[in-house]
Amino acid sequence: ERVVLSNEKSVDENMEIVMGTLFPTLILPFFMLIIFLVQMIGGEICEEKTTKSMEIIISNVSPKVHLFSKVLASNFFIIIQAILLVIYSVIGILISTKGQLQLNPNVDTLLTATVSSGFLDKVLNLLPAVIILMILSFVAYSLIAGILASMTTNMEDFSQIQTPIMLVLLAGYYLAIMAGMFDGSTFIRVLSYVPFLSCLIAPSLYIIGQITMIDVIISILILGLTIFLMTKYGLKIYKIGILNYSNEKIWTRFAKAIKSKDV
Repeated sequence: ERVVLSNEKSVDENMEIVMGTLFPTLILPFFMLIIFLVQMIGGEICEEKTTKSMEIIISNVSPKVHLFSKVLASNFFIIIQAILLVIYSVIGILISTKGQLQLNPNVDTLLTATVSSGFLDKVLNLLPAVIILMILSFVAYSLIAGILASMTTNMEDFSQIQTPIMLVLLAGYYLAIMAGMFDGSTFIRVLSYVPFLSCLIAPSLYIIGQITMIDVIISILILGLTIFLMTKYGLKIYKIGILNYSNEKIWTRFAKAIKSKDV
């Protein structure tokens, strides 16, 4: 027979509630925004190549300007969408079931658990680093989507390049949710440094106390270095692929572009 000595939940129990309900809800919009970003940039470049309008565009601007304009415009749009999501979420939390502007009773319990577990304090400490990590991740995913999309000639090719990107992103999402199950293993800690995965895994591991702020900063630096290398070498691949209408398989064209002396 179980005897309840106290109705108050421990810090660990509160953290389990937060990580099982609130955290997946918080990272889901970020996950969806990256999907929209990849589809937006890749779809636009693929459509321009399919309609042969790319030849007219490249005759007026350089491939470098074309890629950077796509990346900047898409990222500004996604960041604005992220800000709007935050505003709408705050309004939704404050509106009760009666339509009054007050804290929803259903949210009160979760908010109490958030404060008691120390989750809120950790989020506030991590917030500047998370914002930097998110912005860099947006740029990294948009660059890889644009570079790969330059090799496409039709929508079937675009579907092929989307698949590995989505699989990596999906793996990062599930690993972030299940991070507590790894119980501080070296495997999950190493993955928190890996670009394209660190944006989801590193914040999760920091909140549950498996890594420190130094590890998060290392993840940011590695991601920044990855963006630099993609900009330096990926731009050369983009210049080769943007006017390439070969009938070869897309990954064959991509391999040839990497091996090209111009790269």
